[in-house]
Amino acid sequence: MTHRFNALEINDAPTAAKPAAPASRGEQIKDAQFFLDAANTHFYRLEWEPALKSYSQAASIDAGSAQAWLGQIFCLVNLQEYREAELWYGKAIDIVGEGADLLAVRAILAARCADFERACGFSDSSLESAGTSALPFIARGEIFLYARRNAEYCFEQACSCQPQDWRPRVLIAESCLFNGKDAAVMLGMKFVQSMLATQGQQAELHLALGRLCLALGRNAEAHQALEEASVLAPDMTSVAQYLAQSRARRGFFARLFGAKK
Repeated sequence: MTHRFNALEINDAPTAAKPAAPASRGEQIKDAQFFLDAANTHFYRLEWEPALKSYSQAASIDAGSAQAWLGQIFCLVNLQEYREAELWYGKAIDIVGEGADLLAVRAILAARCADFERACGFSDSSLESAGTSALPFIARGEIFLYARRNAEYCFEQACSCQPQDWRPRVLIAESCLFNGKDAAVMLGMKFVQSMLATQGQQAELHLALGRLCLALGRNAEAHQALEEASVLAPDMTSVAQYLAQSRARRGFFARLFGAKK
């Protein structure tokens, strides 16, 4: 694998955001916020590589953007490139410091590497300065899933930080899916479905629900949710692979039970 440091943007010290290049008439200015917005869209659609690239572009314009650094590290964690994520975390804290969200994603990284003692330490530090951010509580919930403690309470706390925001629900689903146990997946489904009741037009929630259903073997429900996601967001590239899984499973069971007739 090509070392990520060759591809990601890096600066030795934080600098003020570079002025955006003048745009032609009618063209959107591509400043750091432009790339952050693009990155966040990709991130919550599970399009990790495009998200990583866009977060990197944001950091190249504004090296002091904590969100750009957080996004790069979180993408690397979701790509299971844990060594790279840890190296990048070290660089990030040199430039933007250890905020609550960076500590939270570091806790998730440690937990997914089965280093639970360090995960709890990072999580404790994150929660001390959590403020209104949901991520420290999501990280704690993921750790508690492994420890078979009250993860649900942690996830409820995360959602109460931003009650109308669907994005914490997607992150909770990811934590539950990574854990993989049926009880965890069912818990993730609870949080996604409750938000879908009021935000049914959010494609990312349907994608999360489809993946949760797939993990539980509920293939018809998975297919329906994934189809809905693809209708609501036709440009969402990640949904195709899960739809393919759904179709393959439906085809397998159709052949299996058809053969028994």
